[in-house]
Amino acid sequence: MLEEKGVLRTGLKVISEHGEGIITSGTFSPTLGHSIAMARVPRSVIIDDVVEVEMRKKLVKVKVIKPSFVRNGKKVF
Repeated sequence: MLEEKGVLRTGLKVISEHGEGIITSGTFSPTLGHSIAMARVPRSVIIDDVVEVEMRKKLVKVKVIKPSFVRNGKKVF
């Protein structure tokens, strides 16, 4: 989940202290008011870790959360 301004998109590089990954699907969630994405990352990356995503030649911080973002119209995390 990206709490800064911007939208996470498919194909962006994910960088963590454990290695690199890639976003497989991403968009803006109007329900959450943040950009969310699904990504393939190294197994060592765990929930609540903060990783970086390379957006437009700039690194932005992204929080790793559990995949169910919204249930019954309410935030799950």
